[in-house]
Amino acid sequence: MHTRITTERPTMEALRAGDPAEIGGYRLLARLGAGGMGQVYLGLSPGGRHVALKVIRADFDSPEALARFRREVATVGELRSPFTAALVGAGLDAPPYWLATEYVQGPTLSQAVARHGPLPAATCLRLMAALGEALADVHARGVQHRDLKPHNVILAPDGPRLIDFGIARGDDQTAITHTGAAPGTPGYLAPEVIRRQWMSPAADVFALAGTVAYAATGRPPFGAGDAHAVIYRSVHEPIDVAGADPALAGLIARCAQKDPAARPAAGQVPALCGVPGAIADDPAYRRLLDRTEVPPPDLPTAVAYGLVPPGHDRATGVLTRPAPEPRSRRTLLGMIGGGAAAAVVVTGVLLFQFLPRSGGAAGSPSASGTARSGAGRSPGATGGATRPAGAGTPTDVFSKETDADFAAMAWSPKDGRCAPAVRTEASVQALGAQWTAPREPAAPRGSADVGFRAADGAPDAYYVAAEMRPPVALRGNRVTGIVTTRPVVLKGSDWATLHYPRDFTRPKDWAYDLQAGTWTVVWYHVHPNGDAYYIGCDGFTVS
Repeated sequence: MHTRITTERPTMEALRAGDPAEIGGYRLLARLGAGGMGQVYLGLSPGGRHVALKVIRADFDSPEALARFRREVATVGELRSPFTAALVGAGLDAPPYWLATEYVQGPTLSQAVARHGPLPAATCLRLMAALGEALADVHARGVQHRDLKPHNVILAPDGPRLIDFGIARGDDQTAITHTGAAPGTPGYLAPEVIRRQWMSPAADVFALAGTVAYAATGRPPFGAGDAHAVIYRSVHEPIDVAGADPALAGLIARCAQKDPAARPAAGQVPALCGVPGAIADDPAYRRLLDRTEVPPPDLPTAVAYGLVPPGHDRATGVLTRPAPEPRSRRTLLGMIGGGAAAAVVVTGVLLFQFLPRSGGAAGSPSASGTARSGAGRSPGATGGATRPAGAGTPTDVFSKETDADFAAMAWSPKDGRCAPAVRTEASVQALGAQWTAPREPAAPRGSADVGFRAADGAPDAYYVAAEMRPPVALRGNRVTGIVTTRPVVLKGSDWATLHYPRDFTRPKDWAYDLQAGTWTVVWYHVHPNGDAYYIGCDGFTVS
């Protein structure tokens, strides 16, 4: 049996020198995560109540972004459901704009699957029933979620919660999107949304099917890779339920019908699941919560845990005296009696261009791809030479991938995937990783831009590098033409774009000019000492 090893980063992270110490009367105790629109903090009310406090990014000051944020506040404020995180407060009059909801203690569904693997069929049915009831409750209030996915489901002790209504809207609200774009995440978007940008409650049911398929298989419901290829499969291919229990697979497939009229309503899903009781009573579900992290009860405890640096000024968020080294993560977990856990991590709106309905994975050269990785491996889990541990900024790239499948991996223009399949490093789970490469054939002896970003927000000092693999036919001598860029740091959810051949580090005469054939782009996460682990694969063709 294969053992899953995960190095998923802790949910609670220490405040940084530039972070505010207090917002809207809530004392900040830790960072919980980052999303497309801003940073999420763990806050504490004067009365001792924990909240998840989302602060919109300073550069998100356009009328459209502020309108979207105000709509999110209005949407969450309308909901009164045991399956959603309740609105506690908001600040909409002047920067920094913020939104506070109740803090839900537990892992996200994506984190739980990464740690424990696919869930048992009985647990998946109970999860589907609970989420179906949640959606029915939301739909009854005239609201559609519009971005249901494993990242936006928190597994609380009393049952799952839907979070992140940043792109939700009510029946009477006008969608705020760019022309030719739609909100949501490829792989969970219904075909009618992709084709006509038309959203109805049935689209949430399609996303529910994808979410439960991921829980049952541990795989993205329509594969990973380039967004255009994922979108194409969402429209033209059946949902991936290979290996799932037949009864569960049949129900998932029914909810993922291409015709929205053929899907059951959200309120019908619980009865179709036929579960005997609440998901909170399911032993397998309870085991998913065994590493839940307990928040510090007050500011002195947060300081003792190393989450709030001593001297973090209440008014400005500036360090008034040097902070000592934080306690080790092991010490923190021992003190609070928990393990790495999830909290509300808010994702933004993914805007992209669509596939032509004629088929194929063609599209705009700027189109991005989305990957949700498998469980991953811990750094150093592969073989190869070792390097001295270091800290700070990596200056070179030293691949730690020695698997034969990794060496043979290549991108196929036929289905937009890389094969053989290779397990990714676990850190990619928290990123919402996306990548881009030219979708139209590049010109011989020309250039090509490739890019990578963390749609769910990159952690601090997260470096990536790209490796370019020429067509196999060009690698028949001592100079393979395989070249790698220097490490590049990811900033929030911004794109890191690299230009071939200019940004690739080896001397130009080592890198081939673009020649006809299929080129493969391999993405690495580069650790401070230069050790690099695989996190994604893309490619393009040269005519």
